[in-house]
Amino acid sequence: MLGGDDAYFEDLKTKVKRDVTFDCSQYKDSFLKRRFAIRMRATRVTTFRDYIKLLDSDQQEYEKLLDTLTVNVTEFMRDPPVYEAFTAVLRDLVAAKVKRGDKTLRIWSAGCSSGEEAYSLAILLRKTLGVMHRDLSTQIIASDIDPGSLNKAREGVYKKDALKNMMDKEIQIYFTREKDLYRVNDDLKRMIRFKKHDLIREKEIGYCDVIFCRNVIIYFSREQQKDLYMKFYRGLKDYGYLVTGKSETLVGKAANLFKTINHREKIYQKIPRAT
Repeated sequence: MLGGDDAYFEDLKTKVKRDVTFDCSQYKDSFLKRRFAIRMRATRVTTFRDYIKLLDSDQQEYEKLLDTLTVNVTEFMRDPPVYEAFTAVLRDLVAAKVKRGDKTLRIWSAGCSSGEEAYSLAILLRKTLGVMHRDLSTQIIASDIDPGSLNKAREGVYKKDALKNMMDKEIQIYFTREKDLYRVNDDLKRMIRFKKHDLIREKEIGYCDVIFCRNVIIYFSREQQKDLYMKFYRGLKDYGYLVTGKSETLVGKAANLFKTINHREKIYQKIPRAT
């Protein structure tokens, strides 16, 4: 069995925080042990103590470990039914904005990883709003704690597997093929601002109409989840929308501060507090 003495597991967490300022305390121990085990198998190390020694002698291993700790399974239009359900929400949201003369739309992709979700949202906006898109000042803010993932997101180059949920016609419109890779077109890139942001330690991004945070919250402790949901509540405008992962559930005070719009696809709407 990989790992060994749990005392060294705590030492490993402390070392990673000290050496590369990645705060392991933000994550569940079960998640961290699975991620550490991936690199330990790859380097043929069987104990946390020996893995600490390896990190002391091989700085390149730190880069690989950080990639493993922050990696998320992601692809364009991941879980297509979510995007289908959100399309109807988006139409209602924009119609209400047009009615009251509001020409701004602000979406936060929280924990955006390598950018697939943010670009998916940009594509969805183009498809759903059509020519109406030109009359809106639209901004997608995509944040992540990992600089490597953000660099990949800004570059916007992906393998064909990441596009498996998209139709060929959509790929032709929004991407430029470069041999076996696909580059996101510049008009989509201009819709997105990628930003380094720590969900736990930093203040929420505010004045959002929509927040997407899918398959990220599950990795945090329950207390951190409670705090994070309240950050999202504060970050949303009144009656704004929160979209979470299918395995994630509202906890704490936030459970009573959101209205469920689509239970299956985990789409919620902010209920303003009484003044």
